[in-house]
Amino acid sequence: MPDPTDLLNSDSWATSFPKSSEIAEQICLRIQREKLVPGSYLGTVEKLTEEFGVSRSVIREAVGNLRGLGVITGRPKVGLSVAEGDIQSVLRKVLVPQTTCEKGWREVAQLRVVIELGSIPMVIQNITELQLDRLQEIVDEQHLLLENDQLSDGLLLKKFVEKDLLFHEALLQAANQELITQFHQVLMKYFQQGIDFFPLPTFQMVDEHQAVVDALRDRDCNLTIQSLTAHLKPIHSMLNTLEVSDASPSDDSFE
Repeated sequence: MPDPTDLLNSDSWATSFPKSSEIAEQICLRIQREKLVPGSYLGTVEKLTEEFGVSRSVIREAVGNLRGLGVITGRPKVGLSVAEGDIQSVLRKVLVPQTTCEKGWREVAQLRVVIELGSIPMVIQNITELQLDRLQEIVDEQHLLLENDQLSDGLLLKKFVEKDLLFHEALLQAANQELITQFHQVLMKYFQQGIDFFPLPTFQMVDEHQAVVDALRDRDCNLTIQSLTAHLKPIHSMLNTLEVSDASPSDDSFE
C-alpha cells in the first residue's frame, strides 16, 4: 500500500487540486488573518497575479469563485475588496441546488432538525420573557386557526405552516447566535418547499408547541429537548417514508 504522505506530495495530487482553489483559500486566510472588514481593499487582478506568482487566468478563476460566494467584490479600474458579510446569500447558493431533488430536500430537513435540537441549551440560557411571550402568542394564533372551520384544508395548511415557521424562527432567535439564526432562516425557507409532504395540522401539534414553551419557561433543558423531539417526530417519520419509497424497486428493475 502506498504511503499517504507520498500521495499528498505527488505531482498527481497537486494537479488534481486546482491552483485557483489554493489561491482562493489563501485570499480567505489573508482576510481572516488581517481581520479585514467589508470594504477593505485587496488589490487588482494584476497585483494579485504578481503577488502569488501565477497566471492571470488562475487569479481570475479564484476571484470569480470568491465573488460567486459573496466573499469579495470588485469594480472595473478600481480593484477588489472584501464584500459585505452575507451568510444567507452564500447559503442560498449552496442550498438551492440541494432542494431541486427529493434527496436534497430530505437532507435540508434533517439538517434543520439537528440545528434546532442542538441550539436548545443556548436558547435556555438566553431566552427573555418577551421572547417567551412571543412564542406563546404564536401558539395561541395556531389554536385559533384550527378552531376556524371556514378555512379550506389547503388554506389552513398554508396559514398554519406560516405560523409554524414564525414559531421556530422565534425559538432559534432566542439562542442569541446570529449565525445560527441566519442559517436556520435559510434552511426553513427551503424546507417549506416540501409543503406537499406535510400532514394537515392538528391540535396535537399546537399542544406540542405549548409543551416546548412551558418547558422553556421552567428553564428545563432536558424537557425542552424531549418536547421538541416529540414535535419534530412527524418530520422523521415523513423522511423515513420517503427513504423507503426511494429504496423500493421500480417496475423497470424487473425488466
